[in-house]
Amino acid sequence: MSLTRKPARRLTHRSPVATMVLLMRHRRWLLVLVPLCAAWFSSCADQAWEVRTYPLGQKVTIGHLTYAAIETQWYPALGDGPAARAAQNQFLLVRLSVANGGSTETAAPNLSVEDSTGHSFPELSDGEGVTDWIGTLHMLEPAGTLSGNAVFDVPAGHYTLRILDEDSQHEARIDLPLDFQSSPAEVLGLDPLKPAPPSLGKK
Repeated sequence: MSLTRKPARRLTHRSPVATMVLLMRHRRWLLVLVPLCAAWFSSCADQAWEVRTYPLGQKVTIGHLTYAAIETQWYPALGDGPAARAAQNQFLLVRLSVANGGSTETAAPNLSVEDSTGHSFPELSDGEGVTDWIGTLHMLEPAGTLSGNAVFDVPAGHYTLRILDEDSQHEARIDLPLDFQSSPAEVLGLDPLKPAPPSLGKK
């Protein structure tokens, strides 16, 4: 029996130019695939984020920011007499603080409240008549804290305060139940929108 010998397989040597072309083609695929993979992982992370609602008074950390909403107050107008500032609906004041736990200066995003139907109301950019107004530019130094009253013009009702991390990528909610009961300042006979009188016995 005669055995047929197969011819040896010759190795193909690519020229440097052909090798460069092949690498360029692979590089083009990588330039397309890498952003797609990054977007896919990002979307998976966003889907994994659960938006939670926290009770009034509880501290909420989201990103490097820690929020604490302390109390709410309702007013049909701000100020006294003819110069009083009337609301289109009702003024909702939310007393809160925001702390920066990061190592760099950052801005806390603007606030908004949302009703039970999903209708959103941004905080007002005009703080006239509001003592200790928190303002609309919430810049925070490292380890800095900002506190004051955020003001909204909304129909009376039950709302949630929408808070965001420093990059506005993730959010959480703070429950703001409808409560017309007297605030601690009103129990003492004080107007929470006016500075408190000096304590007796102090100079």
